[in-house]
Amino acid sequence: MLSNRIKRRMRVAAEALGITDTQGRVLQYIWEESEKREVFQKDIEDEFDIRRSSVTQIIQLLERDGLIVRESVQRDARLKKLVLTEKAIEIQKVMNGKVRELEAEMQKDISPEEKELFLKILCKIRKNVM
Repeated sequence: MLSNRIKRRMRVAAEALGITDTQGRVLQYIWEESEKREVFQKDIEDEFDIRRSSVTQIIQLLERDGLIVRESVQRDARLKKLVLTEKAIEIQKVMNGKVRELEAEMQKDISPEEKELFLKILCKIRKNVM
């Protein structure tokens, strides 16, 4: 239930900015990963475990809406790295603010000790389901 509520809140925030929640997640991924390395379509396919054709559609829509550009890389002209536009960066800044607001709201009235215990339990659960 918590997961559904969080997703619903983020979907509403994304839609207010003119993007879908899936587009928002892809933009977030490109933004975070671009800080470390070049990002390509294959990276998105692998990260989100979705088919090439689905990723192609997402990328085409993002490109059509002026949120990303595909740029050639010097080492291989066939490769096209995905780069966020200024418009996408502004959307990401707003979405990150929404995430911080939601995180603060969720942590309201939770002590540091309770938070630490909660995170320990979550780590154990994650290990159990791997």
